[in-house]
Amino acid sequence: MDLAEIEKTPLQTWQQRGVSTDNIPDLLKRTSNWIVWKSFTQKPCGKFDKVPISVASGFKISPHDHTNHLSFELAFDAYQSGIGDGIGFVIDGQPITETEEGIPLYLIGVDLDNIAVTVQSTEKAKQICQTIGSYYEISPSGRGLRIFALSDSLVGKRQSAFGEMYPNKQFLTVTGHGKKRAIIEATDALQALEKQWWPQPPKPVSGLLNLANLYKCYHDTPRQRAELHDILSFISADCTYEQYRDVVWGILDTNWPDAEEIARKWCETAPERFDESNFFAVVGSYNPNHSNPVTVGTLFHLAKLGGRNV
Repeated sequence: MDLAEIEKTPLQTWQQRGVSTDNIPDLLKRTSNWIVWKSFTQKPCGKFDKVPISVASGFKISPHDHTNHLSFELAFDAYQSGIGDGIGFVIDGQPITETEEGIPLYLIGVDLDNIAVTVQSTEKAKQICQTIGSYYEISPSGRGLRIFALSDSLVGKRQSAFGEMYPNKQFLTVTGHGKKRAIIEATDALQALEKQWWPQPPKPVSGLLNLANLYKCYHDTPRQRAELHDILSFISADCTYEQYRDVVWGILDTNWPDAEEIARKWCETAPERFDESNFFAVVGSYNPNHSNPVTVGTLFHLAKLGGRNV
């Protein structure tokens, strides 16, 4: 192998491979929800961002503004002309087709990252692809898989510890690097996966008091607000989903009147990761009556791991 090949970054490798149109399903091609994306930032680990841009100006745009959406032909022609690094499709939560009986069907996107890290992760990804049975392709990084499937309901709660499932408000890159396959209806498989990835929290045991709520030890004082601010400065918001969730829940455990706003400001310190819908989903899933709740103590622990001296 040529040394230049070995030294290529993941973005350079993707730019060489490029979009392959032959296997992109016709359902996507005939729907004008396309955008062009460009990478502006590469991380040391090799990851690169994918920012929607205007094909006219090259500036960043909102993928959720319908006036920015293009036909497949316009998006691909702009990409081929050198505008941007790839193309993507915006999932907007609107029906994309219907059954023979006239039942609306929604497009659902499933993301599986780092599928080749272990034998187990590879086998799990294969199992999910086979169970859903719809079109899937390799991501631009070459390290993940994306599945597009149809559902008669909006299923999926965005990010989880196991994978990502998007029913709306999300643009997803499209590479065409997959076998030619149709996008099919897979409601049952998607709902089963949703229950597995986002299990319902256990109900509190009847008759037991939640002592964490009854005896709040982290009082709302200027001193402890300053301490919390210092603690959060040692915890990166560009982290795993589990840590992201636990920090938000730990902040909510203060029971301060502006706890949600404090959590949001911490999340926004990683702007490329921040997703408003996912943030509200995490906040909504907070359960102070959980039998083993995340507390403020979790924040102290994570800050210590981040280098804070206790």
